[in-house]
Amino acid sequence: MKFKKILSIFLSAVLVVITLSFSTCSSFAAVMTTQEEVTNVNNYDTLMTYPEFNSKVTDGAYLCPGLMSSVSYDKQIKRITATQSMCPQAICKVNQYTLITAYDSSVYDNSSICRSVIYVLDNNDVLVKTLILPDSYHVGGIAYDSSNGLILITKASKSAVGVISLDDFNKYMRFSSNFVSVNYTIDENDSNNFIISASSVTYKNGYVYLATFGAGSDSFAYCYTPVYDRANNTYTLIYNYKFSLPSYTQGFSISNYKGKLRLFASVSYGRNETKGVYCSYIYTYVFDESNGNKTLDNILACPPMLELTYAQGGKLYCLFESAAYEYRDVSRKPLSCIVPLKMSLLCDEKKGSFVNINVSNVANGKKVSVNCNIPNSKIYYSASMPYYSKSKIRSCYAYNKAYLKQRSGTVYAVAVVDGRIVASDAVYVSVSKASSPSKLKVKSTSKNSALISWKAASGATSYEIYRSTSKSKKYKKVATVSSSKKSYKNKKLKRNKKYYYKVRAVRKGYVNSKYSNIVSAKTK
Repeated sequence: MKFKKILSIFLSAVLVVITLSFSTCSSFAAVMTTQEEVTNVNNYDTLMTYPEFNSKVTDGAYLCPGLMSSVSYDKQIKRITATQSMCPQAICKVNQYTLITAYDSSVYDNSSICRSVIYVLDNNDVLVKTLILPDSYHVGGIAYDSSNGLILITKASKSAVGVISLDDFNKYMRFSSNFVSVNYTIDENDSNNFIISASSVTYKNGYVYLATFGAGSDSFAYCYTPVYDRANNTYTLIYNYKFSLPSYTQGFSISNYKGKLRLFASVSYGRNETKGVYCSYIYTYVFDESNGNKTLDNILACPPMLELTYAQGGKLYCLFESAAYEYRDVSRKPLSCIVPLKMSLLCDEKKGSFVNINVSNVANGKKVSVNCNIPNSKIYYSASMPYYSKSKIRSCYAYNKAYLKQRSGTVYAVAVVDGRIVASDAVYVSVSKASSPSKLKVKSTSKNSALISWKAASGATSYEIYRSTSKSKKYKKVATVSSSKKSYKNKKLKRNKKYYYKVRAVRKGYVNSKYSNIVSAKTK
């Protein structure tokens, strides 16, 4: 039976709509949101540093607003003001408008000083209005439920999703400043199937997807069917399923391409990184919306700090936060433009054109090899995206192997020529654990020894024996024996004393099994 999670969002918030007029403030320039070139940001140089990414760029790039100056509401001085510290987060299309969310990176008393905003751009990609949201939470994803005429917003707070009706939005665009009430309420029926703090939101083909951000672990997306009750003004999300995404996934967009759904996941992390090779990624999948199954098509290395994307007209528009004030001077190769990529080049190009990561099963875990066919290139690889400086293969056609200490993870590789990232690849590696030893038992005891035995475990390269004088704690490893052994005699024990034993199988590469059952032995 499908679980339900009801999100009752009454379409009323406090959303301040800013019309830049002399009646609003004494200085027009003081409260402008600008859409201009950012000082010391060289977009051309960044694109030249990532030629594989640049090879997919097509026409239609435009400047991200609010990077040099943005209208907002300052909570400390309690008035509308201009700030230079807005960080763009997400992007979506609402009819003829493009909407971009941003939050204030300046903090006082563990909270942003200014409220989050939405920049509204017209069909010519020109800023026409700044909407100020009712709070200063780290606003994240934005999507448009076109079937119900609702704009969905996620933020890092207890109430994960907010709703603005299209009717209200159109009023904001037509008239001068006014206040509209917005309340976030959640009726929790099953906390396992709902996200309290969603990092992003996506809408496609009648489904709403909320996603979490996993740092060092899998990210997850939850699929819901939305039901909008206009009479009672409530929005209900009915849970369907969830699926995993790579670690550090900021969010994703979904689009139809050649009769198949494609999912584009933005994978990015490591702000203020100045060492080594630094990039973010777009994972392109073939996606099945009926169950969340996906097949990886392509992985593209991108400039740093990719946030979210949206697809339209055969293009995938990429939003970066690297040119925001907080990161601008320390980020490697910032971008101040929303950059469109040609979708056919993302979806049709075969994975690993120049750099190939191969994973093979071996008796002691997983062996990872990295190969390259680009002359004069250096290969950098890492099992902890996006840092490469500590793991470098110094020559082309080099071979290396690494055994993952954790059960699973993603291995990334990039090819670098003269400081430029010319190709990339990545693969998710899942290492199966050895099975646990079973039927552990005591075969015999003497005055100062105990003999234990167990049934062999598949996949084991050795066994570790642990002993304690307490059944529940303070176990210490007393021996390691080869996989050919199925018993162990523990000598030099004290007379007339009770000991507890447990055993686990070891698979070379640190992929160990769970412990066996516990047995006790008392010396004579």
